[in-house]
Amino acid sequence: MATIEATGVVVRAAGEPPRLEPIVVDDPGPGEIRVAVTANGLCHSDHWAIANGNWGAPWPMLLGHEGAGVVEAVGLGVTSPTPGEPVLLTWAMPCGVCPSCVRDRPRRCAHGWAQPPRMRTADGATLTGTLAIGTFATHVVVHAAQAVALPPGLDPLAACLLGCGASTGVGAAVNTGDVRPDDAVAVIGLGGIGLAAVQGARIAGARRIVAVDLLPAKFDAARALGATDVVDASVGDAVATVREMTGGVDVALEATGVAAVVAQAVAMLGRGGTAVAIGVPAPASDITLAWGEGTPGAAYPNKVRLTVTDGGDPVPEDFIAWLGWAADGRLDLGAMVSRVAPLTEDEIGEGLRAMLAGEVVRTVYRVDGAPLPGTA
Repeated sequence: MATIEATGVVVRAAGEPPRLEPIVVDDPGPGEIRVAVTANGLCHSDHWAIANGNWGAPWPMLLGHEGAGVVEAVGLGVTSPTPGEPVLLTWAMPCGVCPSCVRDRPRRCAHGWAQPPRMRTADGATLTGTLAIGTFATHVVVHAAQAVALPPGLDPLAACLLGCGASTGVGAAVNTGDVRPDDAVAVIGLGGIGLAAVQGARIAGARRIVAVDLLPAKFDAARALGATDVVDASVGDAVATVREMTGGVDVALEATGVAAVVAQAVAMLGRGGTAVAIGVPAPASDITLAWGEGTPGAAYPNKVRLTVTDGGDPVPEDFIAWLGWAADGRLDLGAMVSRVAPLTEDEIGEGLRAMLAGEVVRTVYRVDGAPLPGTA
């Protein structure tokens, strides 16, 4: 079997810093493709995986799951995509093998596959990708089903965000939350997922979109992407403020990963509303809901629904549609790219720091000579 020498961002154990290391990449097997990565976004789930373990997968881990690139080679039986085709790489594609997929309920997919074991460290350890699709490398092997063709001219440095953050936020609004025309929507947390949720609600036709965050510096971006109102959660009672403004929203989207905020999302709802928990919580997390008649916004008298999304609950057709929205300008991915950086160990460290400090929406890393935004 032929192999190529590459480099990738490797995490050896929980809590250890990511290191840029030489890796070895084999040819793709049946149903697989090898991709030369051109762009990769840094997501909060990358930090979660570093801190808490890769959802039980073995170490070492190849970091990253928001990638775009060009297909280099395909394995046996793969007819699409084809070599030379630019693609989005996404972890959230239905796996086809879990019980939900087998029962033809792909939006409930448990993502029961693992990244193909075609990548190894220099000392021979098999790499397991973050969320079964590690993409922080110059070359990766993934399942062909995890790749979606990019529309002509769509900048991979923006398009890669649909690999996780943008698709999760948009999908939470249009799939899980089922935002309808004329709905009132609250979005809590204005990172990459939250801003994508704002855009999803706007595209779905929401008449009012209330953006909530602890950092007022994020409000201009939220307004530019579709928020009609903003609430500074660092001042006063955000739940009471949203209820006073709207009478209770139809859909509340929690994009913080803080368990207590899920209860706040439920309390912001009007009668029959839907709260969607999007953010990945700490492993040991609990929520307590106001339940009975004595509390405004309590769950039982309002007959609300609380649901949890897994990556926006998408199917392949969703990614094709969302890439189309990005291509025609309805979904502004470029506005969520705060920084473009080279793929270096120092820049990965800086990207993690800036993300955790709330200084950026997304840092995107140029890999293998990808063009800068706005260039050919």
